[in-house]
Amino acid sequence: MSTISKLLVDEWLTGGYTCIRNKALGARKVSVDKMSQSVAVQQNISVKVLAKMAMCLAVVSVSSYIAFPLPFTPAMVVATTAATCLTAFVLTPKQTFMTLSAYLILGGLAGLPILPGGTGGLGRLLGPTGGFYFAWVLAFTAVSYFKGSRPDLKRYIAVAIIVSIPIVYIGGLISMMLVLNIGFKAAFMQAVLPFIPGDVVKCILAAFIGVRVNSALGE
Repeated sequence: MSTISKLLVDEWLTGGYTCIRNKALGARKVSVDKMSQSVAVQQNISVKVLAKMAMCLAVVSVSSYIAFPLPFTPAMVVATTAATCLTAFVLTPKQTFMTLSAYLILGGLAGLPILPGGTGGLGRLLGPTGGFYFAWVLAFTAVSYFKGSRPDLKRYIAVAIIVSIPIVYIGGLISMMLVLNIGFKAAFMQAVLPFIPGDVVKCILAAFIGVRVNSALGE
């Protein structure tokens, strides 16, 4: 093979290698860019989720100061029911469970005055109304699960009333019967009957706000 032919072959091989290398580097760059974009999207979602959870926790905590005691029962008329219900509509079931659990931990174990009536401490969780607080976590996690994927006022209202109210009342009945050592009828009169109309109204209010919030957020 002549010298000129060898040079042509070498140049062709070198050019081919360079072309393949450039393509490989380009594909690698595209893959890295896509990975970076994916990480950035996930970080944005995480920040958004944490912000929503923190906001819901703040709303629930502040709502606890809107409370009206009744002379015939240790339970109070509180806005917290509406706030926890709203939390269920805005967040996913897992996020709802984590947010409301954090609320109980901060108010009960850490002793922050964010439980109903601006109170706090373990005694509140173990007192006659403690069953309501624990039931909120279960009831509104269930509401979040059954609310559906799209904002729907009628569905929200139905789920809130049918799912949450019975669970919350069962929790309140159990704690009052055990702590106060009273029968079912007395506990029912103190933990359930006086609160039914107000709780229905609060469920409707939370559903109305929840639909508006989710529609505004595009969820």
